[in-house]
Amino acid sequence: MVTITFADAAAAPAVVWSPRVGRPCLASRIAAGGAHTLRSHLRSLRPAVERMSDLELLGQLDDDACLREFIARHSTSVRCLASTMVRSSHDADEVVQDTFIAAHRSFEQFRGDSSPRTWLHTICYRRCLTLLRKKHLQVVSDEVVVGLAASFTDEALRMTLERAIDALSDDLKVAFTLVDVLGFSREEAAQMAGVPGNTMRARAARARIVLASTLTEGDES
Repeated sequence: MVTITFADAAAAPAVVWSPRVGRPCLASRIAAGGAHTLRSHLRSLRPAVERMSDLELLGQLDDDACLREFIARHSTSVRCLASTMVRSSHDADEVVQDTFIAAHRSFEQFRGDSSPRTWLHTICYRRCLTLLRKKHLQVVSDEVVVGLAASFTDEALRMTLERAIDALSDDLKVAFTLVDVLGFSREEAAQMAGVPGNTMRARAARARIVLASTLTEGDES
């Protein structure tokens, strides 16, 4: 069983799980040596995992240090995606925890068809959709609209942008969020959303055109 607790979006999560049969957990391996052995272990282990690539970490997620490092690297962006797509911090925390639990359980099934980052965020994206469908909520929360509009100092422009984003269809809003808000490539976003690359490229482009047109109209008025 895996238990992952997120104190807040910026904090590094604490991870506790039962090790596989026949493999002693970290505490068991160092208990006999006391605090000195623990400090020595952490000094030698931490730089090693920090130098590992995501792919190397993903291949060893049954190791406590590798799992902690993988979570530390990606918890912020996974939390960003979750909080963008669901309506509450509580739901976002639930999605983030479920995402890393699922990654830990299924890492051996990773075949390298995408980067570990895309694979992880795909898990998060699908769990967001599952939660939204279960609760009959819209696909992208109002928080993304408010957050984007807040960067504009002109009140009229900010209100225009809020209305423009909110008026996008769900497909266009998701494409805009993944590509322009979270910075995924169109190919990565397509893989996450389970649509062809051409479809995601068209949606992202259409979202930009619609928003640019709306903002231009606002300037002209």
